[in-house]
This record gives sequence, structure tokens and C-alpha cells, in this order.
Amino acid sequence: MKKTSNLKTQAPAQSRAFFKDKRKEFCSRLPDNCIAIIVSNPEQTRSNDTEYFYRQSSDVLYLSGFPEPDSVLLFVKRKGKTRFIMFVLPKDAAKETWTGRRFGVEGAKRNFGCSEAHTIEEFPSILAELLSEADQVFYKLGRNPTIDNLFRKEWLKDQKPLSNPEDILHQLRHVKQPDELELMRHAAEISALAHSAAMRAVRPGWHEYQVKGVIEGVCADNGAPDVAYNTIAAGGNNAVILHYTTNSDELLDGDLILVDAACEYRGYAADITRTYPVNGKFSKAQKQVYEVVLAAQMAAIAAAKPGSTLNKVHAAAEKVLRDGLVKLGILKKGMESAKTHAEVVERATKKKCLDKTAHLGRFYMHGTSHWLGLDVHDVSGVEKKKSKALELAPGMVLTVEPGLYLPADDKLVPRKFRGIGIRIEDDVVITEDGCEVITASVPKTVADIESLMAGSAEE
Repeated sequence: MKKTSNLKTQAPAQSRAFFKDKRKEFCSRLPDNCIAIIVSNPEQTRSNDTEYFYRQSSDVLYLSGFPEPDSVLLFVKRKGKTRFIMFVLPKDAAKETWTGRRFGVEGAKRNFGCSEAHTIEEFPSILAELLSEADQVFYKLGRNPTIDNLFRKEWLKDQKPLSNPEDILHQLRHVKQPDELELMRHAAEISALAHSAAMRAVRPGWHEYQVKGVIEGVCADNGAPDVAYNTIAAGGNNAVILHYTTNSDELLDGDLILVDAACEYRGYAADITRTYPVNGKFSKAQKQVYEVVLAAQMAAIAAAKPGSTLNKVHAAAEKVLRDGLVKLGILKKGMESAKTHAEVVERATKKKCLDKTAHLGRFYMHGTSHWLGLDVHDVSGVEKKKSKALELAPGMVLTVEPGLYLPADDKLVPRKFRGIGIRIEDDVVITEDGCEVITASVPKTVADIESLMAGSAEE
């Protein structure tokens, strides 16, 4: 495969001001005479004495960009003034020979903008001193068991009122600033390039893992070696499994492949899904289902604008999907109406025969959108149910990803449609007057997909 490196934009950097501004805003929302503590993710064992690749806590990345485990960010606010203290692993030549170089205390002070830095071993003693002077402490238990134990031991000696810093921090993370959007557009551009490359490369006889390899290879070639989530490359009936990651089956002539994959860039995630024919040409039945999903996605994107909500975006997709499934003969006539559909579901539920009833939830069982940012399912600062009712505002980023999943063994589905799973997903930034689709460069109409794949076959 040819190396693909024709990005339209230069890789954006993160200056010290990027993190300083976010720390300043976070501290401005803290009450006076308090301390706030943000902890790193723990390392996770993969097998025996090997670890999973380490990925820092998104909150630590948001406030500092510091990449190492066993670290703590501590903010002191007293008489209107703030201090930013870091606790990090010490320099250790013997350990660094095995596991890589560390920034250490001096590197933390030099590179990450803290007022002072200490080794993680000093955290308990300094915490005890700061607790004695504070009226309130912000700490979220459950993020790192090792650091939790250190914190709890000191806090139990001096139990100042305990609050959750994420209530403040996650509200800040929810609305992206222009410098964050620049990073997200770059992650989206790289991921889009990778999807187009996979679309060009795939052919009958390949295996799902080869498509995964193309996607992840193109991302790495373009400066984004880390995936935002486990790649899904699901051929044929595997596409009806929402989070299929086995990626081991052969891709057959006549099947579709659903590819849900993206990179993260400097911690910020993209999230793209495309579904296309392995042989480059949609069958009539595949095209019929695909056009329904695409129409639902376009309606949902149109609903993604200031003042709308994730619930409204979802409702816009559901309306088109219900109508489309009725026209395909998968749902009974009349079920295109939300009211009639709900009545059918309610009757079937009361009669305990919902599992034998065709309804939208049987073929579309997930939400249309989720928030996107440093986490691929990003935070909003409120609980999940309330999150879906939040009014959309400029700077918020979400996915739009309707789908239809028609299992090969579902006898309620007309035979010609069985074994078809389709999802189409793009990343959307809410703007002042609507939205910007930052992943739009990946083909998604039937004509554009077939044209791209036909062109690659002729090369």
C-alpha cells in the first residue's frame, strides 16, 4: 500500500498557554480557601508482568498535558491566589532503562507550568499540611486506587468537606475552545484519510484485520499512532454486533463491511463509521437499506444546531428510520408514526411478545449521538440522562451515527435484507448558526463510495 500523507492542514501544537488558560478557568470556579486534586489513571496489567499501553487521565491531559502515571495535579486557592503543584515519579536511572525516561521533578517544573513539583512519595505529607489550612477539598474517589489510599489516609485524620472536582472540570471540557477544536479537526482529518484509504484498498478475500491495519497504519503515518477506541472492522453479519472487535473473519464477495475507527491526536478523539461493499458495488437490497440510514443521518445532522438537544437529534433520525423500515416492508404500515409505533410496542410489551414483534428498537438499539472530546464518549458535566436534554451550543462536539442492524437469523426481516448491518457516523461541531461536519471528506453517498472504489480497482 502506498503511504498516504496528503493532509491539508499542518499538525497543530499545544503551547503552555493552552493549558494555562484552562487551569485559570478551572481555578476561577473553585471557592476560596480550598484544595482541588486531579489524579492520573492507574497502569493496567495486560498479562503477567506486561502492561497495557498507558493512556493518561483525560482530566490530567486537559489541565497539563502530563503523560506519566503515578502523578497528581494539586491546586491551592487561598485568599484569591492559586498555586499549581505537581507530584510525579522521581528520576530513576535503573528503572528508566527498562520503562523509559521520566520528566522527574525538574522536568515537571520546566515543561508543565507548575508553581512547584515534588515526588509522588511526598504527596501524603504535603497533603496533610494543605488539608489543615483548607476549608474544603475537591477529590474524586475511585479514579486511582493507589492514590485513593494515600489521600484517604490523610483525609480521615482531618475530614474537611469533600466535593467532586469533576462537577466543575467536566462542564469546562464540554464546550470546546478554538484551540481544542483545531486539534479535533486534525484528528478528524487524519481519521478521514484513513477511512478513504481502507475503502480504496479492501477487496474480497481480505480479512477484517487487514482493514484494521490499513486504518491504523495511515493514522500512524500521519502523526497519530494512538487509536481513540478499539477498531471495528465487521464484515457481513458481523456488522449487526455493535461493538464487534474480533476482526478475524474473511471478507466475502457480496458482503458489506462496517468500519468504525479513528485516531486521537494529542488526546482528542475522532469517531467515524462508514459501511461499504467489499466488492465495490452495493446490491439492490444493500442500497435500499443504506439509503434509509443515510437519509436518517442527514436529517439528524440538520437537527444538530444551537437550541436543539441530543434527544431531538435522535428523534429526527428515528422518524426517518421508521418511515424507511415501513417502506421496506420490515415494519407494518402505520408504524412510521411515533404514536402508532409506541402503541404497538406497548401492546407487545403487555402481552410479553415484544421479542416476536418487529419494531424500531429491535433494529436500531443505540442512541444517535454522544459527546466527543478527550474521551470518545466525552463528558458533559451532568449525568447521562440529563446530558441528552442539554441545549446544544457553539463549541459542543457530538457524533451523529444512526444505523440499522438486520441479523441473518431474524425471521421477522424479509430474507433479502437479512445479514445487513449499516451505520454511518460523522463528527459535528455546533456553530453559531448550525453545525460543521468535520469528517465530511470521507465518501458516504452510494455514488461517491462506488466511484472511489471503482477508481482504486483500476489503479
